[in-house]
Amino acid sequence: MIRRWLPILFVLGAGVWFGQQLLNGPGYILIALPDQAQTTVEMSVWTGLLLLIASWFAGVWLLKLLGWIMNPFVDMRRINRQRLQRRGMKLTMQGLVDMAHGRWKKARKKLERSADRTGMPLVNYLIAAHAAHYEGEDKEVDRLLKSAHASMSGADLAVELSQAGIQLDRGQSEQALATLMRLKEKIPNHPLILRQLKEAYQRLNDWKSLIGLIPELRRQHLFPEDNLEALEQEAYLRRFKQLMAHSELSVGLEAIQALWRDMPSRLQDKSELVLAYVDVLLRHKEYSLAERTLKVALNQHWSSSLIRKFGLLPEGSDSGRRLLEAEKWLQSRPNDAELLHTLGRLSQQQSLWGKAVEYYEASQRLSPKGDVCGELCRLLAALGEERKSQHYHHLAIKLMNQDLPDFPLPKRTLKDAQ
Repeated sequence: MIRRWLPILFVLGAGVWFGQQLLNGPGYILIALPDQAQTTVEMSVWTGLLLLIASWFAGVWLLKLLGWIMNPFVDMRRINRQRLQRRGMKLTMQGLVDMAHGRWKKARKKLERSADRTGMPLVNYLIAAHAAHYEGEDKEVDRLLKSAHASMSGADLAVELSQAGIQLDRGQSEQALATLMRLKEKIPNHPLILRQLKEAYQRLNDWKSLIGLIPELRRQHLFPEDNLEALEQEAYLRRFKQLMAHSELSVGLEAIQALWRDMPSRLQDKSELVLAYVDVLLRHKEYSLAERTLKVALNQHWSSSLIRKFGLLPEGSDSGRRLLEAEKWLQSRPNDAELLHTLGRLSQQQSLWGKAVEYYEASQRLSPKGDVCGELCRLLAALGEERKSQHYHHLAIKLMNQDLPDFPLPKRTLKDAQ
């Protein structure tokens, strides 16, 4: 703090001393010229100071004038450069307007022509490359991207990101993925790279890689949480469906179980994903594990689709054990039509015909459905109860007709009726 005030105090002190000296006497300046006549020039201190200041300004002006005279083209070049930059910016703006209006060819030509005049050639070339892409001029795209790369050092990231985006638009998903993977090695957490990777994985149906990418997308907050939740559910669901394909039968049970274990617990409560996992287990003939998975899921969150699947497990599973478990659930859900339907199916699998009929009829009373009537009709016919079987047969047709579109039908004539 003291050091800051010392120069100010010194100047103030010098000013006071100088003013005091002037009050004691105006003072004068005497200049003796070195000639034979011994010429002298005498003036007051104030006059000398004014002459000194005027001489300094005159000297500065003369130096500038001398510099312009010795090199008159410097300013002209500067003025010309500024004029070209203004024209380049104007042409660039026109190109951007053409781009906004979809006049791709005009936009490309204007942006390319003005690229070297604006001081930002990289931007011009990249936008021109996108214009060429929208034109469908693939060769022009490649040429303009090369020009963009050569326009300035350190342009690799911008050029390759543009290239990847254009490749995705062209449908060249594999090439885009290769470009993006190179970029991700250099800049792992770049938001645009992650966004484009997500797009590439989706287009290539690479759900396994997308599942691994989603945590990074979530950490970067690149999408709303609802969108990420839906994307994550879709990725797991499609991955399970891939495992259902014949080409994936070589995938071991451990890998399938690992996929389920690694899935977030909030997704393990989704009925659609539970069913997808169970279908994969059934394809691998893991009936006990499929039954156990459904039982755990139903105990955690009840679902009509899950209890329906519980009653449709193949013969390799223990239907008797499932019947006992389902009857326990009936104690807390006596009016659940889907559960009663499942109990009817499980009873029928155990050859408990009377119990099966009772459960089917109870389900039908609570929620009339065509499939329940159809199964009940078939069972009653096998039991020899033709009248009741016919009743449910007609009821099943009636219920099915409710779901049919309302199209015109031919009118029956009296002759047709006879």
